[in-house]
Amino acid sequence: MSVPIDEVQTIEIVIVDDEKFVRGALRTYLSQTKDLVVVAEGENGEDAIRLAREHRPDVMLIDLQMPVMDGVTAIRHIVAQNQEIGILVVTGHISDIHLKAALLAGAGGYVVKDAEPERIVAAVRDVHAGDCPIDPAVAHLLIEDLRGSRPVTRGDQNIELTEREEEVLKLLCDGRSNSEIAAELYLSESTVKYHLVRLGRKFSTRDRLQLVVTALRSGLVS
Repeated sequence: MSVPIDEVQTIEIVIVDDEKFVRGALRTYLSQTKDLVVVAEGENGEDAIRLAREHRPDVMLIDLQMPVMDGVTAIRHIVAQNQEIGILVVTGHISDIHLKAALLAGAGGYVVKDAEPERIVAAVRDVHAGDCPIDPAVAHLLIEDLRGSRPVTRGDQNIELTEREEEVLKLLCDGRSNSEIAAELYLSESTVKYHLVRLGRKFSTRDRLQLVVTALRSGLVS
């Protein structure tokens, strides 16, 4: 059956953010267009997983830091259950670390909360269309991070380490705990854990001790 010319194909949306006023603002932005319809709201990661299952929306707007369950963990669960749902991270974090964690979990886009309403609306449509919109405020950090990486030789392998990963690794080899590394580098402990997971994957190690031994043997850390 053909669709009438004047009939608009709607994009169903779920908003998940622990701040009520943020959810309200996002709903207001989206409700001003005919093609975007908010079908449900949640305030934590567990809500996000449940609402994804109940509503099967076209796009979900998800914050990263929320109580009960964080956004990255929720995104990972949602993508594992339904890859048809487009996920747009809407967050206050202007950080390449958060950006990469979200994209690795399966997010399809990343914008900051104080972006212009038009940018957020456009990002929703882009994610639904299969594009990957990334807020310029964060994208340039990612580019700088990639430019700052350098190859580290381990046997016959070349492993790319960022400057931040080197800092974390050196402090780890000094015997520092996650909290001590976080304090030294002015990072959160969750960010330190993220770097350690990335380092473990790059060096193919299973735990902290093996990572330290491998780093020392590679000559990266004296």
